[in-house]
Amino acid sequence: MSTGESWKAKRERMGKTLEEVGQELRISRKYLQGIEESNFEKWPPRVFSSGFIRAYARMLEEDPEPVLTEYYAYIGTLAPSEAPAQGAPQWIQREHRRVSRRAILSMAAAGVLLVGVLLSWYSMRTAPQPLKAPETAAPAPTEPAAPPGPAAPDAPEPSAKPAAPGIADPPYQLLLEASELTWVMYSRDGADPVDVMLYPGDRISVQAARTITLKLGNAGGVKGTLNGEALPPFGEQGKVKEIRIGK
Repeated sequence: MSTGESWKAKRERMGKTLEEVGQELRISRKYLQGIEESNFEKWPPRVFSSGFIRAYARMLEEDPEPVLTEYYAYIGTLAPSEAPAQGAPQWIQREHRRVSRRAILSMAAAGVLLVGVLLSWYSMRTAPQPLKAPETAAPAPTEPAAPPGPAAPDAPEPSAKPAAPGIADPPYQLLLEASELTWVMYSRDGADPVDVMLYPGDRISVQAARTITLKLGNAGGVKGTLNGEALPPFGEQGKVKEIRIGK
């Protein structure tokens, strides 16, 4: 019995179908079935495919290395023209174009709203205003001068606000938000790494007392906030990036 077949037997003993596992892990049924049948034909780039295998192994509480070894051996048998591309697969590119179209429509709607506001403001400015009769202000009553007294002490100058540190101090709370499909592996305080697939709009929170390590399959598709402060971009779209926070 192959490793994939043993994983299938364990899944069935757990009483779960491929569809249920796919919904839980957010992985297509096609790839889960491919793992069980050792069929890796026309899979997405290696970083995503490895993430699928690791996520399925974690759910089954199995070692992912035997299946990863099968997958890497399969890639080694392919001709360079047949090997999985290292860039984002077509289904990620389609999602990126869909998000871009939504952004363009949102900008167009905002532009129409701005034009309406400007026209309304201009019409109010140019509308004739009724003349008002001049008003004569009554003289203000004079008050007796206060007797001289001790001078008030100078008010203390406001203290300068401390500048935000370049690196946040622990403990850490990292928020990740995906704008594109990406695979994320993270570890907290040296614990076992966790694999997750993030789809556009997904958010996850990672909390740690000392350190956080990240591996992003699509560095340009994720934004981060650390302890309430926005982080600079992690990297370019489709690039794999490893980040360590803390010591």
